[in-house]
Amino acid sequence: MKKYILILIFVLALFLRVYKLGQFPVGFLWDEAALGYNAYSILKTGRDEYGKFLPLIFKSFGDYKPGLYVYLAIPSVLIFGLNEFAVRFPSAFLGGLSVLIFYLFIKESLGEESSKVPLVAALLLAISPWHLIFSRGSWELNIMLTEFLAGFYLLLKFLSTERKKFLYFSAFFFLLTLVTYQSAKFLLPVLLAGFFFFFQGKILRADKKAVFSFTALIVAFFIFFNLLTVLAGKGGRVKAMSIFSYPRSDQETQMFLTQDKNSDLVFGFFHGTPVFFVRSVLGRYFNHFSGKFLFIGGDWSNQRNGIIYQGVMYYFDLVFLVLGFFSLFKKKRSFLGNFMLFWLVIAPIPAALTRDSISSVRSFTMVIPLVFVVSIGMIAFFDYFKNKNKLIKSFGYLLLVTCYLLLFVRLVDLYMVHDPKYTSENRLYGYKQAVFAVKSLVSQKNKVVFTDKYGQPHIFYLFYTKYDPKKYQEQALLKENPFGDVGKVDKIDNIEFRKLYFPDDRSIANSLFVGDEFDLPISDIVGQKDITLLENIEFLNGKTAFRIVGTK
Repeated sequence: MKKYILILIFVLALFLRVYKLGQFPVGFLWDEAALGYNAYSILKTGRDEYGKFLPLIFKSFGDYKPGLYVYLAIPSVLIFGLNEFAVRFPSAFLGGLSVLIFYLFIKESLGEESSKVPLVAALLLAISPWHLIFSRGSWELNIMLTEFLAGFYLLLKFLSTERKKFLYFSAFFFLLTLVTYQSAKFLLPVLLAGFFFFFQGKILRADKKAVFSFTALIVAFFIFFNLLTVLAGKGGRVKAMSIFSYPRSDQETQMFLTQDKNSDLVFGFFHGTPVFFVRSVLGRYFNHFSGKFLFIGGDWSNQRNGIIYQGVMYYFDLVFLVLGFFSLFKKKRSFLGNFMLFWLVIAPIPAALTRDSISSVRSFTMVIPLVFVVSIGMIAFFDYFKNKNKLIKSFGYLLLVTCYLLLFVRLVDLYMVHDPKYTSENRLYGYKQAVFAVKSLVSQKNKVVFTDKYGQPHIFYLFYTKYDPKKYQEQALLKENPFGDVGKVDKIDNIEFRKLYFPDDRSIANSLFVGDEFDLPISDIVGQKDITLLENIEFLNGKTAFRIVGTK
């Protein structure tokens, strides 16, 4: 019976992640387009967009990223073509698969100690708002999380069976995390250390030579990959995102000094740089445990990383989260319980060390321990009603199912009806329509000028026109950002990607201009003899996204 329930949960998880994947979330992000185009480029030429042969680390907008997702996208691009669905499919499929692996991981750890927890945890992860959101986009971190779960499950299998093949496969998945997402550089050694500490009883009874070989392999590849990353290029993007690149302003420093009567001792002790950064990091860390983030509004620093009016968990999860913590602390915890609490404490640290006040992206691995704790709370709820009379038990179960069903329906309504209208602008909706509108006209014009106001227009042109990778590799030139953040591409063929200034640009004959309503004011277009408004593309909230204007 459990097997059939698990299959149904997996099918549900997969369906929720694949259904209308190309349409939702609306829009398409720079990184998604870059992952897809690089997969297409390697499929066609064996080289990335800059002509590098089968790279392990990809240069993208000046950032250097581990490239496993690109290779995972190649089969789906081959099968489905270069489109949004194909690029998102690896994340959606592995996101669904992680629900199954999560079940196996918990079951392997708890054994028969609690047969209900693995199924409940799997179901909760299948419908988790946080996990659903990041499974439906081309997020490398979602792949990394699946790899971590697989690595820990296989490591447990080795400890329970002493079969070394499980240990080798475990090492393989752990090492894959390093070529998947940057935060694995922090999470891999820390989570593995925590696992070894909390499961030390089982590890000490295992084959010492095999465990040593496993550890040596992880450490060696960890050092190798970090050296490779350093040698591959600049770390400007990492520096630009680090909280330590944003010290207190000189004005604020001077204000504190003046109020402390220019006492360097008092200022340094109470308000100095170390105090400032400790306060900043702790503030960001604890933001990820706030009710606003977890249950009310989610990632308030970036709308594209969430759903409008929706936290990363359901409202009703709060009840079971409290029950779960109470259950975990009222009695002796299992090895898994201790490890999950450790994981929960560790998970927000990568986000706390960046400039954003909150980040549902960099703290994403929190979803696993949070779902585990909620499942423990739900089992406590079931146990409470187990010995009640049939009527009370039925009412309790009906209340539980009804609440979650209503909250899930609300989630779907927000995600597919309301959120697109609020966030289409932030999710770069309109690029696809703009590229489709101009691609057949480009060869007929002397020049095409595409605004760079929304960022990285060239990658959308490459993606949606399925531009010949070999031809692009010959002219690919990224203009680096001197401040260490993302760079830009200025030109492809006769297309310029730059800021528009229509009072000057309108004098360029036989040209095409793609900009927003401020770049191309309607008053400068209507009624002008040699200027034609070809198309007006709107965001889903009705605001103008792009105007396409031609000159004779």
